[in-house]
Amino acid sequence: MSQFATRYIVAGDWLGIAFVDVVAKKLIGDTHFVDMPGVTCPIKAGKAFSITQKCTTPELTIPYAIGILIGHHEQTKPYACSVAFDNSSAVPDFWSFL
Repeated sequence: MSQFATRYIVAGDWLGIAFVDVVAKKLIGDTHFVDMPGVTCPIKAGKAFSITQKCTTPELTIPYAIGILIGHHEQTKPYACSVAFDNSSAVPDFWSFL
């Protein structure tokens, strides 16, 4: 993930990785939640940052999307996200079910 944070990223924030079946509009497998590995906190809002995280990928459907989420401590809703779609020809209404 390479993005700009819209708020400070601080120690204890989490990173979530989700795989989504965009036709069925549901998660594929479980969302992976991890600490922010390799990130020196705090990261100032608006500063570019990059992070790499390995995880086991479930069997993916076509088309699929990968969602990257960043959240703060115990909050359940993320404050930042990024989504990437596979290169299939389908153009899903992805955002309506989030």
